[in-house]
This record gives sequence, C-alpha cells and structure tokens, in this order.
Amino acid sequence: MKRQRQTDRLSALPDKALECILSNLVSDEATRTSALSRRWRRVCAAVPVIDLADPKKGNRDTSSDKPVPVCFNQKVTGAILSKAPPGTPIRTLRLDAFFPPRDLLDQWILTALCSGAEEIDVKLRYWHDSERKLCPFGPSKKASGDFDKEQSDRYVKTHQRLFRCSTLRRLRLTNWTLDLPQGMLASSLQTLCLARIVDPNGLLPQLLSNCTRLADLTLQECPSVKEISVESAHLRSFAMICCHHASRIKLHSSCLRSLHYKGGLPTDSLFEVENFEEVVALTIEICEDLSKRESTEVAPVTALISRCTKLTYLRLSLRPSMAYHCGLFAEAVRRLPIRQLDLQGCLRNNHAVRSVAVLLRDTKNLEVLSLFPWDTKTQEKRSFCLSDDESDTEHKDNGDHQVHHSSRVTDNLRQMYIRCLDHRLRRINIVQYKGLKLERILAHFLLSRGNTLEKFSVTSAIDGSQQKDQIALDGSQQKDQIAWEDQVAWEDQVAWEDQTTRQLRSWRSNRHTRVTVN
Repeated sequence: MKRQRQTDRLSALPDKALECILSNLVSDEATRTSALSRRWRRVCAAVPVIDLADPKKGNRDTSSDKPVPVCFNQKVTGAILSKAPPGTPIRTLRLDAFFPPRDLLDQWILTALCSGAEEIDVKLRYWHDSERKLCPFGPSKKASGDFDKEQSDRYVKTHQRLFRCSTLRRLRLTNWTLDLPQGMLASSLQTLCLARIVDPNGLLPQLLSNCTRLADLTLQECPSVKEISVESAHLRSFAMICCHHASRIKLHSSCLRSLHYKGGLPTDSLFEVENFEEVVALTIEICEDLSKRESTEVAPVTALISRCTKLTYLRLSLRPSMAYHCGLFAEAVRRLPIRQLDLQGCLRNNHAVRSVAVLLRDTKNLEVLSLFPWDTKTQEKRSFCLSDDESDTEHKDNGDHQVHHSSRVTDNLRQMYIRCLDHRLRRINIVQYKGLKLERILAHFLLSRGNTLEKFSVTSAIDGSQQKDQIALDGSQQKDQIAWEDQVAWEDQVAWEDQTTRQLRSWRSNRHTRVTVN
C-alpha cells in the first residue's frame, strides 16, 4: 500500500497569513524559518517587522560578554536592507541597542519613517549606568529621583523626524534626550511611552499639547515631569511611574478608563481628571515605607480610590507589608463594584495576613484575587524582617507592639465573615509562593472558606524551576548531560510541587476547586 504524503497545512496558508504569524516573533526567530523552503524565504523577507536586541550587557570588561557571530549593528542594517521586494514597508521597528553609532542610529530610524512606520520602540543602553532606578526610596544609598549630571549629558537626542511622521501611531523611547522640531508635532500619535527621558529645556508639555489623538500615555522615571496637561480628548489610559517631582497632572479626557500611579505618597491636588467616575481600572504602587506615616498622610491615596465610583479592577502595592493601613483602604473600597483585586507586598507578620482578610471583607463583589508576596529578605530592609519561626509583631493604631503566635491570627481569621468567599470569588492566584508559614496560613484560610472557588493556582518560587523549564523546552537534551546538582534541584522541585498540591487540595472547602502548582 502506497503511503500518502502528508501535506504541510501551515505552508498552505496565504502569504499574508504567514507574514502576520512571523510578525509576532522576534526577527532572529522569524529569520530561521527561511531555512524551511524557498517559499518561507520569500515570506520572511516580506515581514514588515524588525525586532532585535543587542546581547551585550555593557560591562567595561568586554570579556564577560559572550561573543556573537554577527555584530548587532550589521544585523540591524542587514535586516533593513534584506526586505524584498524593494519597497517592502517597515511597519514596526523595535530595537534594544547598546550604544550604537549616532549616525547609524539616525539612518535606521529615518529609513523606517520613510518606509511608513506605524510603530517605533527604541531602547538605548550606554557604558555608564543607564539601568539605575530613579527612585529616592530605593534600598541603595545612591538612590535618587534624578539623573547624575554625567548621565544626562551622554543621552542621545531624539531624531526630529520622529515627531513629524504622519504614519507613526505608537512611539516608545527609553534613555533619550528630548529634542523637538519647530511646527506641528506628533499629531498622529495614539500611544506614547517615554521612559528615562532627559528634558533639559522643558519640552515635554509642548509635545503633549500637540498629541491631540493620544489614547495611551506612559511616563516612567522622567524627573523633569512636574506640571503637565494632556489635552487629548481620546485619552483612555495614563500611567505615571516613579516621576517623583510631579506636582500637578491635568487629564482633560472624559474617556479615561485606566489610571496607574507609582511613587511616593501623593498630595490631594496631584491628579486633576475631568471624569474620575468613568475610571474602571486603577493601579497604585507606593514606593515609600508607610509605617512612619499617619492616616492623614495616606488619605489622598484612599480618596483617589473612592472617587473612581465605577472601579472594577484595583491593584495595590504597599510597603512595608501587604495591605498596610488596611482599615483606610477597606473604607475606600467598601462601596465600589470591584471584581478583580491584586495585592503586592510582604507578608512579614501576622498582622499583614489579617490585613489582607480585612480588605477582602469589604470587597463584597470580588471574583478574582491575585496575591504577589515579596521576599522580605530581598525587598525590604532587614529591620522589617521576621523569620518563619519567630514570633510575629502586630501593629496597632496606637503604635504599641504585642507578640502573637500563629495560632492567634488563625483564630482571628476564623471569626471573620468574608462575603465574597461564600458567594462570588471564583479564582485565586498566588505568585512566587514558597510555602512559608504565613503564606500557608493565608492559603489555608482562602481555600477553607472558598465555597464558590473554581480555581486556585500557585506559581512556585523554589530554586530549580528554571532548570525544569529548560529540560521541558529542550527535548533533545538528555538528563545524563545535566550537572548532578541541577538534576537534584529539579527533582526536589518536582517533589515540592507534588507535596504542595496535595496539601492545598486537603484544605479545600469546595471539592470541585481545581488546584494547580507550577
């Protein structure tokens, strides 16, 4: 019997469909498909996306960087010139480049703009420390909310054609000096993300005033942001991340739906929004330690939450512990229709666990809960940390500290009635779960009360998970080729996952709740 030849259904797709598929890959991976056949070679050359990242880390000791077969500058130039047939547009240019020659960088951008680029995303890295966090609340003694003079003088100026291109819709720039041309600016931009931008001449307000079609704006680690006004009536999403000198932000848009703030405690007058009532997604990340702050100083944060009367998604990231000042935040969310809640922070004592429960008690419509517990040893100061076997300290409103054992917090949780656990909560996700005592107490409480819970998922943070992923992805690699200690770590990880899964399942109130540990 003659064997029928199996058809390649993927190659049978039209060229446009294959180009769309390859557009979602980085350029290195898309180029590898050209080795499949002559047809794939033609399809790869017609992909209108260039997405490349320089592997160099930027160490002065160049021997620490792995050698690469092709120079990154040559790779980018080759990717631009290889587009066939001639005139193939470059719709998207994404580059993560380490200190490229300025004239060559200008040529790359100019070629893309002349080709009708709709998206440009260029992140630059330099010999000096361009990755240092611009946050005055960082753990380092050098933490600062502004650039060093040496840094700001070395940043490359933006190409002026970037703000005159009529086809450009999405622009993301990281580690640049803002330089604008005369005349109309960026009138076609719909998405603008500026990260670590040096603006010595105060040109940012002028740029934003000309972006009349802007729908998505992100300002990240830009020390020059002080008082800005966004006039776009189409603005739907705004994010301001670690712009610690900002004092007044005016958003003149009735379409605003998403608001993201990360920084120190804001003032009452920081945000002036035309229509707070229409905001449905709010993210608040407070960088500074709240343990030394009074309730009146935290009030502007809770007032901001309360003003979003149609809020359905809330993400809170607080220090020194998760859900700190829980009473204030519980009062703020009590009358809001929040269906999804994300909490990020340290579970550093029994009070932090109880604070999470207090906050859940007042989010009566909650359907999805995500918890992101930090490692106290790496994220917080040593003075904030308590070991897993030590007694826990509960902070009270009067500032007194009393020692409580885990049994005390467990008893407190048992006495609490949380409506959403009985009636609405369907999914719970805990990221970076290590199985520490306080994490277990919280997980046991949620599972034992989750009568309507459909899925409880845990993402592991135990060492060895990366090795497991490597083995799963590379099927050709045999276990006997792996170092003995890595193999043991992988086996310990599998055993830990199995044990954790059995433990979590034993705590379920609803036996139909699906428990997964990854």
